[in-house]
Amino acid sequence: MKLTLDHTQRLNLHALLGAQRADVGSIRIIWVVQDRIALDADEERALELKHEIAGGQERVVWNADLSLPAKEFEFNEVEAARIRAALQTWDSYAANADRRWLQPLTEALFPADSC
Repeated sequence: MKLTLDHTQRLNLHALLGAQRADVGSIRIIWVVQDRIALDADEERALELKHEIAGGQERVVWNADLSLPAKEFEFNEVEAARIRAALQTWDSYAANADRRWLQPLTEALFPADSC
């Protein structure tokens, strides 16, 4: 499966996958996907991305006025299934705040005729 992801989708999907509780096999798949979609050092600099620790938790912040071109990623069916599972089981979405990055993913991963 091919997905075209912008930097916001990549960062949010990376964080969402990292928050998953799973068995060791699933965690390894998550790490493969995270490694593939992670921003490289040049991309992080271009966004002025910073890693901060707040309340013992790492959070990522970047300059929202900056952007990167979207990139295409290829996922095998096992990886795509892990992404689908992460999206389906996460219960902390804000319908309005997350729509910009989440809607294109849900449309690609969950076609309307399969709902």
